[in-house]
Amino acid sequence: MSREVKFMMDVARRVAQESRDYKVKVGCVIAKDNNILAYGYNGTPSGYDNTMRDNQGKTLPTVIHAEQNALAKLAKSTQSGAGAILYCTLLPCTTCAMSLIQAGVSKIYYAESYRDTGALAMFDALGITLIQEEN
Repeated sequence: MSREVKFMMDVARRVAQESRDYKVKVGCVIAKDNNILAYGYNGTPSGYDNTMRDNQGKTLPTVIHAEQNALAKLAKSTQSGAGAILYCTLLPCTTCAMSLIQAGVSKIYYAESYRDTGALAMFDALGITLIQEEN
């Protein structure tokens, strides 16, 4: 992978460390032309209780995915996601994939696979490049 990709993936990993989840920390960066447009990590809505899991360790429905947080920040900016690249520590889920597609993200780098693989077919059908980071 190129130096730029390694750098952005390192930033995504650093962003993931901001998550308060004790089990799975996810971070992502949305960038275009070597500029970071937005970043996000899995968490809860601003001002909401930061509890992310129930007593059995299951993710609560109030948790916002890293991609959702990044896209919300992008939406508040003057930047466009058209042609942007996503760098994520985890493969996006199907729901996040739909939002990324609508935002115009054209390429996705990710580190780890995710149990929800529905995004793979969607990205493939739309010609969105998907690249898993080499270990």
